[in-house]
Amino acid sequence: MQSYHFWLRLCALGIALQYPLLADTLSPTALRLQAHVRYLASPELEGRAAGSEGNRKAAAYIAEHFRRNGLRELTPDYLQPFPLVTELRIGEGTRAEFQVTRERVDLPRELWRSYPVRWTPGKDFVPLSFSAEGTAQGTLAFVGFGISAPERNYDDYAGIDVRGKIVIILRGTPWDERLRSKLVREKLQEQRTTEPRYASLRYKVSTAEARGAVGVILVDPQGDSSNVLLPLSPEGMRSPASIPVIHAQRVEVAKLFPRERSLYTRELEILRTLSPQSFVLELVQGELRVQLQRVETSVPNVIGFLPGSSPQLAHEYLIIGAHFDHLGWGEFGSLARRSEPAIHPGADDNASGTALLLELVERFARAPTPRSLLFIAFNAEERGVVGSSFYVRNPILPLDSAVAMFNLDMVGRLRNQTLTVEGVGSSSRWRPVLDSLAPLFGLTLRLGESGFGPSDHTPFHARGLPVLFFFTGLHSDYHRPEDTWDKLNYSGMATLADFVEALIRTVAAQAQRLDFHRTQARFPTGGEGRRTVRLGIIPDYTDSPEGLRIQGVLEGGPAEKAGLRSEDIIVQIGSMRISSIYDLMQALQSYSPGDTATVEVLRNGTRQRFTVRFEHP
Repeated sequence: MQSYHFWLRLCALGIALQYPLLADTLSPTALRLQAHVRYLASPELEGRAAGSEGNRKAAAYIAEHFRRNGLRELTPDYLQPFPLVTELRIGEGTRAEFQVTRERVDLPRELWRSYPVRWTPGKDFVPLSFSAEGTAQGTLAFVGFGISAPERNYDDYAGIDVRGKIVIILRGTPWDERLRSKLVREKLQEQRTTEPRYASLRYKVSTAEARGAVGVILVDPQGDSSNVLLPLSPEGMRSPASIPVIHAQRVEVAKLFPRERSLYTRELEILRTLSPQSFVLELVQGELRVQLQRVETSVPNVIGFLPGSSPQLAHEYLIIGAHFDHLGWGEFGSLARRSEPAIHPGADDNASGTALLLELVERFARAPTPRSLLFIAFNAEERGVVGSSFYVRNPILPLDSAVAMFNLDMVGRLRNQTLTVEGVGSSSRWRPVLDSLAPLFGLTLRLGESGFGPSDHTPFHARGLPVLFFFTGLHSDYHRPEDTWDKLNYSGMATLADFVEALIRTVAAQAQRLDFHRTQARFPTGGEGRRTVRLGIIPDYTDSPEGLRIQGVLEGGPAEKAGLRSEDIIVQIGSMRISSIYDLMQALQSYSPGDTATVEVLRNGTRQRFTVRFEHP
């Protein structure tokens, strides 16, 4: 790696030469922030996907900045490594085989011809990353789009028993496909939108599991990239299914259907009538076997420590965090509408937060605070806050000594001097200090109460820490290749650096620790689906092969009242096995407020049962 300061000066000089107006108008702070972002979001780092060479370069860049500014190493080279599955491969034992019997009306049944069909893995089908490993055998059944939506008077499972069967499910929803169809071009105003969850593959599989299916074959609707198989990405592993799941070429699936009830005509009839056309393929027996090979890589969080200046307060510390990973070439998590892979630079998400973190390192290194500061650049946030969850389970410093956690995620597009700050409800003292500081920096704050959300502050709040999450808002470039360094508001970032520095200095100097209030979650906490009941947990979205790990329980909620705890792993509710958040939502849909159910969990390796009384969401 080149000399860090030499590179930084060279990068700033390059910006000044190429963009003289920017050099004239940006402050030194803004130029430093721009230099950080420009490197982190550069093509050289290829989107910083966790486990990639670009991600390792980013980690080295951050660690070098920590070293140059004199932060103390709590781990060798400032790195806290943890294992992450970065690639999935189709195992040798994977197969899809069928025995198809063709009906002949002119012959008795015993003379009907039966023949085998074998699909080639990687060519005719691929297993999905959230598929269970193992074998499924059974008669095939077609269940349309695999949706059960009583509120829309639509249920693909009405009148068909799929217990013990392998089900064929169309991707998408009938409402979306209907709008694309020429048959209803004149009715484009009808049902223009649909709930995204009905199009979710994991929802479809979870619904099939709940109905007793033993395997799932997913197939594209007509004309929708029907010859392109889904990539085998490790992203979906954190929500594993309990049955084998594959995605197959439409042309191969269509061959299994009888002529009089073809895949094409059944789909067309669904779109024409918005009525299910499910049926059992009595003459087709199938066997699916899925075997996945996991390639595991060690990836690091980057951690630096700055001791406090007060003998009375230095034993306590504040955590300042930002994730530095992004989506790489867009293999998973991308919202781009393009078929070819492309670098996703992740300038706002989250080179911006990382740059702000590095700027704060410089400032506090020059003038330490009474309490100590722990700087953490988290990895694998895009895979489900994996790095921050790992840290909370394996803290370098005791979490009991932590006073608060500040999370910087997507802070590069300040508009109208308006900053979103979430987590204000996690301490009674947040709002007064925020309200007093914001006017000094010309900021309007949009405050949110919840300390839970889709970023790295969530695991810390679940463990009992006051948190603040700083965010300048979503935009059309989010998770797309267009999130580039030249679109950020660096003057706005400089203002945020001043504001966050003042806030941290205020909290770090206060004689008393912040009080803590556990807030309510704003994302699925057990029962969001149709919102029939709630369980009151914060699910852990990292991989847990045994079941669904609880990251936190909500105060006064059904789970807490029943005795469930953080780190319990839910394995069953009633008669339904639980392996993911989708299974949980599916299970809770069968209960009403006031109902009770037995919830089985793994606690320290021991299976325990609790009786939960569900409540209104």
